[in-house]
Amino acid sequence: MKRWKVFFACSLALIMIFQAGCSSSKTSSEDVVTLSFWDFHSESQKDFFADLVKEYNASQDNVKIEFKSFNQSDYGTTKLPVAFANGEGPDIFMVNPGDFLKFADAGILADLNPYFPEGVKEDFLPASIEAVTYEDKVLALPYELELLALFYNKDMLADAGVEVPKTWDELSSAAEKLTTDEVAGLILPTDKATYLNFIWYPFLWQQGGSVLTEDKTASNFDSPEVVKALDYWGSFFQEGSSPAKLQRGPWEIGHVGEETAAMQIVGTWDVPALEREFPDVNVGVAPIPIPEGGKQATAAGGYKFAVNSKSEHVEEAAKFVMWAFGDEDTSHALEWCTDVKFAYSPRKSVIEAGQETYNSGLQKVFTDEIYETAIPEPSFNAKTVDIIGTALQEVMFGDVSGEDAAKKAHEKINESLGN
Repeated sequence: MKRWKVFFACSLALIMIFQAGCSSSKTSSEDVVTLSFWDFHSESQKDFFADLVKEYNASQDNVKIEFKSFNQSDYGTTKLPVAFANGEGPDIFMVNPGDFLKFADAGILADLNPYFPEGVKEDFLPASIEAVTYEDKVLALPYELELLALFYNKDMLADAGVEVPKTWDELSSAAEKLTTDEVAGLILPTDKATYLNFIWYPFLWQQGGSVLTEDKTASNFDSPEVVKALDYWGSFFQEGSSPAKLQRGPWEIGHVGEETAAMQIVGTWDVPALEREFPDVNVGVAPIPIPEGGKQATAAGGYKFAVNSKSEHVEEAAKFVMWAFGDEDTSHALEWCTDVKFAYSPRKSVIEAGQETYNSGLQKVFTDEIYETAIPEPSFNAKTVDIIGTALQEVMFGDVSGEDAAKKAHEKINESLGN
């Protein structure tokens, strides 16, 4: 009997030792941190982030990222705002420059400063870090710079005897001449959203105009430059050269690719889509036309990675963000900017590594003629963003002059700044 007791005790001890060894070699499922990551990309871009999450989940046992992607139109206008309003925002998400200040003011964005690997922050272009800095905190990680240009169907212009427009007058004339019952002369965004403002900003900047005064304490929206840019933008809709309703997103190159439009103002992100989906369509790229006496200007946009400051696991979320695009290993950043899509990286080392891409095909036009004229997309408070959008809608569809729309918006912006 004693021998059985000794055997049982030894066996039990061995089992406990074995179990202890197993638990120390693999993290218990109860200890795994689960993080939600929301995105808006589609097709190959969505696949890139889905694969990125799979790679990260497989690389370690402590954190599991759950990835979810939404329709781009709904993402910024309803999904994110409603989720955060209900206290159910994701741990990791994308924020665009137009909404950055809104989220920063609301205290939603976590400070990423403590999580940069040593020396990596210096690899970012200073302007890109400055654009996401708020009260000395870096509240998002920039990972792309998307530049705007005029995309046009070469064959349509040639058949109509239209030269590639370089001035505002030439663009208006070309859009009017190229418009038919089946083809839109020029595609511009129609819905009130940050994207609408984003596409309009270059027309304002080309004349030296601005939304706010230089010290950003007051509105500059009643200036002649704003009035002129509003009137010019509205003219395309009033004259029927730009359609009031679109069959697809204004950011999709399919308008020109499927030859339902002759020209379209979109960005670098559409170059790979053209090559992949419309290889037989003869499309060119040119700088956005300028007014008489104006200067070249384009907008540099691009979403940023952000972490929810209310997350219970800010550190784990921030580490994933840095692993993705803020690591010493720049392979993810290079793949995103030169393979999955075409964009300029905010990291100098990535631009140097991607020279073959940046200097070939349509990309070379951006590199040689557009890149140096880029101005970062500005961030304004949510009320100002909405006021600008309303002014644009009024000149597009409200039969309101640029002067009247600018005056009304000017007063409201000053009121919003005062509040």
